[in-house]
Amino acid sequence: MRLWVRSVQAVGFLVLGLTIALSSACEGTNDAPTKDGLAPDALITKGDDQGGVGSCPAGIDQDGDGYGQGCPAGPDCDDNDKTIHPGAKELCDGVDNDCDKTVDEGCGLGDGPFPIDSAQDPNLKDLAGVVLDANGDLVLGQEKTKHHYMWIANTDDLGRGTISKIDTQAMKEVARYFSITCHSIPGAAGCVDKHGSPIDALDTHDPSRTAVDTNYDVWVANRAFANQPSVTKIANDVSRCVDRNNNNAIDTSADRDGDGTITVDCNGDGTPDNAATICTGAFAGKPPEFLGDDDECVLFTVNYGNKTDIGRSVCLDTGGVDGGPSNAWVGTYARAINGFFKVDGKTGQLSGPYNLAAGHHVYGCVVDSQGILWSVDDDVGTLTYLDTKNPSSVGPLLDEPFGNASFYGIALGQQDELWIGGWDSSRVFRYRPKRSSFATLHQGTWMAATYPKTLAEARGVAVDTRGKVWVAINNGFVLRLDQSLADGLHDLTKTTTYWPVTGTEVVGVGVDFAGHIWAISENNNVASRLDVDSAGEPLKPATATTKVVPVGLGPYTYSDFTGFGLRTFTRPAGRYVYEFSCPGDGIGTFDQLHFKSTVPTGTSLSAQVRKGNAMGVFGSWSADLSSSPADISLVAPTQATRLQVKFILTSQDKTQTPILHEFGVTYNCGTIN
Repeated sequence: MRLWVRSVQAVGFLVLGLTIALSSACEGTNDAPTKDGLAPDALITKGDDQGGVGSCPAGIDQDGDGYGQGCPAGPDCDDNDKTIHPGAKELCDGVDNDCDKTVDEGCGLGDGPFPIDSAQDPNLKDLAGVVLDANGDLVLGQEKTKHHYMWIANTDDLGRGTISKIDTQAMKEVARYFSITCHSIPGAAGCVDKHGSPIDALDTHDPSRTAVDTNYDVWVANRAFANQPSVTKIANDVSRCVDRNNNNAIDTSADRDGDGTITVDCNGDGTPDNAATICTGAFAGKPPEFLGDDDECVLFTVNYGNKTDIGRSVCLDTGGVDGGPSNAWVGTYARAINGFFKVDGKTGQLSGPYNLAAGHHVYGCVVDSQGILWSVDDDVGTLTYLDTKNPSSVGPLLDEPFGNASFYGIALGQQDELWIGGWDSSRVFRYRPKRSSFATLHQGTWMAATYPKTLAEARGVAVDTRGKVWVAINNGFVLRLDQSLADGLHDLTKTTTYWPVTGTEVVGVGVDFAGHIWAISENNNVASRLDVDSAGEPLKPATATTKVVPVGLGPYTYSDFTGFGLRTFTRPAGRYVYEFSCPGDGIGTFDQLHFKSTVPTGTSLSAQVRKGNAMGVFGSWSADLSSSPADISLVAPTQATRLQVKFILTSQDKTQTPILHEFGVTYNCGTIN
């Protein structure tokens, strides 16, 4: 990685925590660290003549560097800047400082790595899906991301259905939301969806599958038996929530008393709280933890299909090559011919339906890294697919060759293979598509593993990066298989690689970003964590009966509820957030973002910025910035103390990664006297 400093009049350049100050407003705030080949004497402060040779009493020296017309030292090539004269140091500022007609030759360049540990560099604010290559540059890779949340759909909760947000590290419920919002269109009359279609807020919406996108926002599918199916998007970060009531704050659910559970009725009146609820008793004087229909992080709801269609699955695609959010694909179960609707990840625009082969009942789905959506049927046990980039391209119905199985959960593996829970067949299946072309996808190969009879139905499935597959077993276990199993039928009835979890009706299983395994019990209303080591071996004693988080009533989630599958397999993606600030918490302007990158075909690299004050309150993220230098001067607020830069790296080719070599920001903290 190369680090460099760029400056213009009254402007400095911030490079990964190293501040080069040129203004009197910033004087005295810089400790001149030595970093990446940039020595302490590269720090420019007012009064430093930068190697000038002294006075010029007999000539004209307008900038005081000893050079000028008639000066003993000789003429100056720029008599308005004391840092520019013959023999001056090159400052790596895009200017020929030493008047030799060469710019930035060999100075201010270093090869130190990007910081990836916030304990060592507190300006690093977020790191997900990126690692350092041999040159110290940022590339896509697997690491322990800072994201540690999962989203559980509580299908029977509060008579309508809710979503629990769980901190997977602290083992606490940190927020809870209704699974629909009436406020998709701010100011609209009545309860309507994103497109103005009516929603009956008091319906039983029966949320089930959740899918977490690359921003860690969640999409939840509402089955709505005998009612209107819909899908809702909920923001993970308050910076993406919407201040609908214009009170200069985000009103949203939170565990305000820190007890690890969201209280939904703080005044004991028997109805769910909202923003106007006055808490009583032990909660007197506190705002409610559950805000119901007033929660401003429930972004929008989109109706799809017709009443009685039953909305089943939701999965997320690879998104655009611009690094934008993934689109949601939501399926129907009870139409004459079932299929999928597409919901735009940015706008909520609805398109479809895109019908599948007749006779298929959509139950679970996943999108692979090539953009192929795969759907399983729990009734007749078929697998089929469509191309999300050309959804009129639909595959045939595929039957597993080992017997009559019903399928349940589906997950994507590291080689774009499909892993499927076999419900009542006592088997787990794998399908490897033939990837020569779309026309050959149905010519793939199958594997089936028969597990012990003591284990009940196989439901949800999850895949990790250690070569393991994890399966939710209905009567209270998690089963582990090896991804390396050869094609064909395997008798694993003697295996002992399964562990008890808390509760029964274990619907879902998931992998968090620390690598631990989560099981969701519908009967016992809990999520339990099985701690595993780096090889995928459960720690002893096994923890899944002791590490438990209560959630809402009737949790029924068995999809990618952590986002691990999408980020790791469907859409390898990463982000890197770094914060710059004016020295001394001064107020200034941040004007340009500079970066250098290598972006192979099939990959993308873009940046976003947001500005904030000394208290750490930030505005919204900017639009994507894909070229350098990028003008960021008009990003609101235009006067700021802090700037956060977020780089987004994505790839639709698992053999390629974009590379971020360097970046920096031009800023103005005042003027030079």
